[in-house]
Amino acid sequence: MKSSSAQLQLSMTQYFGLQIMVFGAISFYLYPYFVIHATGHGFWIPILIWMPLSLAGSWLFSRMLALHQGEDAFSIVKRELGWTGIVLFILPLIWFMWRSMVVMISAHMEIISMAILPTTPAWVIAGVIWIAVFLASGGIGSIVRTGMIFLLVSFPISLALTLLGLSNVEFSLGKPWLHTTGDFLFNRKFYASSCIWTGYLYMAASGKFTKTPGKLWKPYIAASVCFFPLILGTVYLPVLTFGAEMSRNLTLPYISKMDSIYHYWLVIENLTAVFISSAMLYVILTLALLLHMIVAALRVIFRGWNDRWLYVIVGAATYASTLYVPSWDWIEKAVEWDSPFHLYLMYLFPLAVIVKSLFSERKKSHP
Repeated sequence: MKSSSAQLQLSMTQYFGLQIMVFGAISFYLYPYFVIHATGHGFWIPILIWMPLSLAGSWLFSRMLALHQGEDAFSIVKRELGWTGIVLFILPLIWFMWRSMVVMISAHMEIISMAILPTTPAWVIAGVIWIAVFLASGGIGSIVRTGMIFLLVSFPISLALTLLGLSNVEFSLGKPWLHTTGDFLFNRKFYASSCIWTGYLYMAASGKFTKTPGKLWKPYIAASVCFFPLILGTVYLPVLTFGAEMSRNLTLPYISKMDSIYHYWLVIENLTAVFISSAMLYVILTLALLLHMIVAALRVIFRGWNDRWLYVIVGAATYASTLYVPSWDWIEKAVEWDSPFHLYLMYLFPLAVIVKSLFSERKKSHP
């Protein structure tokens, strides 16, 4: 498995597909809630602000990976910063990725329980992590191949549901469209909404499978542009259907929006179930990527450990933790608490490694 992984080369199209899946996994549940609560109008403005900021972060991340082609970000950090880098960046990134998995699974457990399977025990729904463990244990090649299949199913469904959602909206509910007071800048939920733009962090483990790691920001930009209409839809479809005030009182605005769609000609009556089922494909793929990242990071720290056992241990720890998540409120708070943390990893992590590399090169050229 290791030798085949070493020879594997991923195309920019495949990185694009993986990034689309990551966007899909974190766009539809908490993100609309954070944006709608961050401001009273002009929701597209806080959405748009994070987009160029994330593009800058993805460029930094690509530059960091280009320092040592063929190595993952964790090996580069250890090479450039030693154990200081492991403590300051790799361990926090492991913690963040693990927390992201717990939040993601817990959120979708709540969604599935509330919308389609109210009598199903939580321990059964949380078992989705084992599907991701099986997928991740096959290596990045297995993840990519499965991701491309999932993409062909989930993305068209998401796009179709977004277009269907436009059929019963009232555009006057979105006014004022251009006016903003900048109130969101002082709201913690605005910074929590940056969680959707952390997707390029998955490059940390998979960026070594390209001959041009310095160009990995390009598929991220392409995926951001392609998924941007759906991101807008997650926020504006509930607002243009229920109004901003009522949308704030909904725990899951986008799910409620799906419930409101009805057309006599639709063969499938329960569009919410269709949406949740397709969203789970995004989630499974993203969980597999996160598991792959965590194991790749642990491998740098604990050399010689068996990969398959690491996948099982991380999967078991995640599964057990999701069963102890107390409430939906905890899930919302967890994302808010992690906001400074993931911003630190999005920007300071790659920047510190790049700066250290530049200083090292200057010392070599000017002894």
